[in-house]
Amino acid sequence: MKDGLELLYTLQQQDDKIARIENILQEIPIEIKKLEKERDNKASIVQDTRTKLDQNKKQREELEKQILQTKEKIKKKKEQLNKATTNKEYQGFITEIKYEEASITSIEEKIIEKMVESDEIMQEIRKNESEYNKIAKEYNKKIKDFTTDFKYQKVKLEKEIKNKAEIQSKVQEKLLKIYNKLFTKKSGKAVSYVETCFCGICNMKIRPQLLSEIISNKKLITCENCGRILYKKIEEENNKDQA
Repeated sequence: MKDGLELLYTLQQQDDKIARIENILQEIPIEIKKLEKERDNKASIVQDTRTKLDQNKKQREELEKQILQTKEKIKKKKEQLNKATTNKEYQGFITEIKYEEASITSIEEKIIEKMVESDEIMQEIRKNESEYNKIAKEYNKKIKDFTTDFKYQKVKLEKEIKNKAEIQSKVQEKLLKIYNKLFTKKSGKAVSYVETCFCGICNMKIRPQLLSEIISNKKLITCENCGRILYKKIEEENNKDQA
């Protein structure tokens, strides 16, 4: 029974190793998505300034449209001016034309302001793009490292699954059935290692008589509280006592 229990404990350790790798393989894609989201959110520093540039362009286009509309008004006023029949009417058209011409000058000044603003926004875009490229580079490196690790862990998992199969082949069929049943029922923890006089998993104190039976290694003993197989490395304990 001693050899059988040692194999079951070795199998449990192997399953623990596989579980750790599987957890890593589950966590890595989550971390990658998290990094990608953070990286893409940082892109807003560029997108926001590009939006400002688009707004600036639309505002200039609107101002240019106003100039065309005002010029059309002036054209009509001049046509009316040529048809004026009285001096008062003539002077009225002259005043309106001057007002519209002054309006064009004012709009042109606004266009110039918008052009200056556009140049400033372009400088801001270049600055933000440079900052984002540095940030993205750092994020992409982390993502690449995680991707590389993911591939490594997959290869490692395949290797450890083969190692598990090799260990299973050495375990008696009866013991393996008990182990597998407990493994499924107890969330992957079928064997509990006993260091002193407590169950290594549920931490329940083991009765002296039961502890004595575990030490004898003559039969399979389970924890009275959690039901897991109890295993104690007698050789290790003896070596500790001698030390």
